[in-house]
Amino acid sequence: MDKLSIEDLQIPEKVKAILSENGVSALWPPQIEAIKSGALQGESLVVSATTSSGKTLIAELVIVNQLLKKGGKAIYLVPLRALATQKEEELSKWKKLGLKVVSSTGDYDLADRWLEDYDIIVLTYEKCDSLLRRVTEAKWLRCVNVVVADEIHLLADAQRGATLEVVLTKLKTLNPSLCIVALSATISNPEDLAAWLGAKVVKSDWRPVPLRQGILYEHTVFFEDGQTLSLPKKDEQLITLALDTLEKGGQLLVFVSTRKMTLSVAKRFAGKFTLTQTEKAKLKRLALEIFHIDEATQLTEELAALVSQGVAFHHAGLPFTARTLVEKGFKDRLIKALVATTTLSAGLNLPARRVLIYEVTRFEVGLGRQRIPVIEYHQMAGRAGRPGFDSIGEAIVVARDEFEVEELMEKYIRAKPELLEPTLLDENKLIPHVLSTIASRYASSISELERFFYLTFSGHKSSQNYLQSVIRRCVNFLVQRGFVERKGDLITATIFGKKTSELYLHPVSALLVKQFSTKINDTSSLYTLLHAVCLAPEVVKPRLKKEEEELFESNEHLLTPQEYAETISDLVVDPFEEYLSACKAAQVLEEWCNERTEKWIEQKFDVQPGDLYQMYTSAAWISRAIASLLSTLKAEKHLQNTFSVLSKRLEVGVKEELLPLVALPGIGRVRARALYNMGLKTLEQVAKAPLEELTRIKGVTSTLAQRIKTRAQELAQSTLD
Repeated sequence: MDKLSIEDLQIPEKVKAILSENGVSALWPPQIEAIKSGALQGESLVVSATTSSGKTLIAELVIVNQLLKKGGKAIYLVPLRALATQKEEELSKWKKLGLKVVSSTGDYDLADRWLEDYDIIVLTYEKCDSLLRRVTEAKWLRCVNVVVADEIHLLADAQRGATLEVVLTKLKTLNPSLCIVALSATISNPEDLAAWLGAKVVKSDWRPVPLRQGILYEHTVFFEDGQTLSLPKKDEQLITLALDTLEKGGQLLVFVSTRKMTLSVAKRFAGKFTLTQTEKAKLKRLALEIFHIDEATQLTEELAALVSQGVAFHHAGLPFTARTLVEKGFKDRLIKALVATTTLSAGLNLPARRVLIYEVTRFEVGLGRQRIPVIEYHQMAGRAGRPGFDSIGEAIVVARDEFEVEELMEKYIRAKPELLEPTLLDENKLIPHVLSTIASRYASSISELERFFYLTFSGHKSSQNYLQSVIRRCVNFLVQRGFVERKGDLITATIFGKKTSELYLHPVSALLVKQFSTKINDTSSLYTLLHAVCLAPEVVKPRLKKEEEELFESNEHLLTPQEYAETISDLVVDPFEEYLSACKAAQVLEEWCNERTEKWIEQKFDVQPGDLYQMYTSAAWISRAIASLLSTLKAEKHLQNTFSVLSKRLEVGVKEELLPLVALPGIGRVRARALYNMGLKTLEQVAKAPLEELTRIKGVTSTLAQRIKTRAQELAQSTLD
């Protein structure tokens, strides 16, 4: 059976009506298989299927059916914040059934009790992990009946896998009858996942648009079925492939390994495409929008110039707004060729007629250039072919020489994805999860702790003796450093350990705070405080260049490189490099807090806007956590306040004198400085200022000026009260 009408499904008529309104009249093969496997009867499922084959609809049917039948709540887990917003929009159609939908991604140190008012809650893996550490406050977690784990193949990911594994285990512990729907790219061992989750397997290679795969070498594409495509030799093969794609009414999505290459490859397309007058006008408007994003930087200026020619690049260094505009331009078929980094292939839901994988290697820290996994190739190739637009999609890999043609065909196109293997039993990753399991009372003894970790995917795949030895080493680490107390088999978290877990800090970060808390004083400079913050592993740090190694030669550091290395034990691969990266991060954030523009920071430090955003938001969170931890450590009040103020400065990038002003609506760092320079330095002065004076500031309309005045009056009054 290739299709099944939604009219034939045993679901409420109002659900059928919403599906119909959203263009769903029949189910596709993977969806039919899921229905046969018990999706509507509350069966847990592992769905291993290709990109764009309708996995999300399977999850939605399970969620809606379960909530309408049994009540309770559903959690939808995603790996990226951007995906959470996207998924919330997709799920919002079910609001017509009276179901409340929301997403929550940030503030890992808060319990977000307001979430109990919602029915379908979209969370990142990390946000869910942080809430599970506060289950006594977030009591609604015990009412969760359905969990969807999107991109579950990321269990094998070195960064995110351990967290996802523990999150699912804790959710199963809270509700043993939990219905879990695990959505995965095509993997080789979905049966292992299903055995762990107590689920049925839905496995499908079906695609809504057939996929053709091939290798590009010297202007010829060699397809796996033996056919070839010869490209004209009037220009380089990259250009002629793009032109051939456009002539056939398609768009080209190119994946490269570095950000630098996204720009250099995109520039090669510039001026090569023939555009209609209408397209040129729309692209010009799109380019102007990008150019006028907040503070223009060299990166956004280069992007805007390319977009006006129907070309764009996309990577995490771009501001979020710029990435969103580029994605919209591509979806609207204005941008003809888009060049993106391979690391974004999972989160980039932008199908194109043709996908070109420009290279299959990338630089890995400590390992040099490494080939990408087969599963990642499949993720990229899966973007080829737009349902409803293309009759076929093509994924093409570039070969560097004739020997690579057959090699790439065998190692990627004809190869099966790797087996999914867990990553939790790496001690650096396991230690914070062992602490959180003890601190949140999921385990009160060594034997309970071992039983809990036997229930993880790692426990399912490892020997009992090995698991025991790793867990006991982690417990010893936590006991020796004051996070946990042990009496025989019984274990409890100390006040310090409980607070560390609640704040979602890695124990290493808490140890660093403990160590430098005795060294801070009133004369500690902004750079000194920032360096202490940036030593925390959670803070995103910029790459260090060789010529920047003199950065550490300063008397302003609270901890020496040696003290730092001793504190973090063996938990960081290269402590000295990490220490130096913290020096650079502190310098960057010092300039940010002193109101340097993003463009100035980009030119001085080679830190792009998207990276700067990650740096200052992570540093603001850690500063806030440090203030809270200093309270637990009984540090002086003014030291707690110092980090609390620093957190607020980092969030908006201002000197302390502007903090009251940035609390006003529509007032960011630039307008706050303009107000201050006009002599409106306090909330009282703003509250009394004439409207026409406020409208002299660029971008402030009379309506916004009135809102600013009203809010200034309210805030000024509240400080008096």
